[in-house]
Amino acid sequence: MTVKRVINEDTGIYFFEIGSEVATGSLTAGTRYLVTALATSDSTIPNGLAVGDIFLAHTAITLGSGDKVKPLTMTKFCGFQNIDGTFDKEQIDVTAICDKTTTYRAGRLTVELSGTLVVETSTGEETATDVVMGNLITLLSQQSDGTYERSAVGADVNVAIVLTEGIAGNDVKDLTLYTPAQISSGGFSGGTNSAKTADVSLSVTTGEFEPQFVKENRIAA
Repeated sequence: MTVKRVINEDTGIYFFEIGSEVATGSLTAGTRYLVTALATSDSTIPNGLAVGDIFLAHTAITLGSGDKVKPLTMTKFCGFQNIDGTFDKEQIDVTAICDKTTTYRAGRLTVELSGTLVVETSTGEETATDVVMGNLITLLSQQSDGTYERSAVGADVNVAIVLTEGIAGNDVKDLTLYTPAQISSGGFSGGTNSAKTADVSLSVTTGEFEPQFVKENRIAA
């Protein structure tokens, strides 16, 4: 067995939208999809995937009869200078008075994520700070036609966090955490002629899919 050190090559935070359901035709290689239904027989979706799973289409898969997916539109805003994640499985004490040992039952999973975004980047007119701060307080953004767009305060977001994009050697894989989340806190800092950084804390919530880690082969550029 060869032991290799796992490194962070290109960490990043993505916000994504879930598109309309697709039930026929071919998938687009390089696009990520959420599985919404599996054919009872002759499914062409990769083996091992279940409803609610997210995967990267490596080839132009033609959906089988009964297969259904929703495409994800990914927008990368910036990288992470650091990130901390806490996964806490609630333990419920179900011990009876006459029991000789303490007995617990697993309860809800709580996931807390926080980190510092490396550098402010822009996608068109929207920046990472726009997304984070506009979710916490009202952000009014003037558009090219002179009108103003109001941010959706408190709206849930779909987040993809790339924790590791490199394993030393040629067997490079992407490790991504997908989760529906609420932005619980955020902030930014930066001086004159210096790079602006931003802080963000995320709390996992409910959505169209459950929080999940996905480790996949990278598609060559």
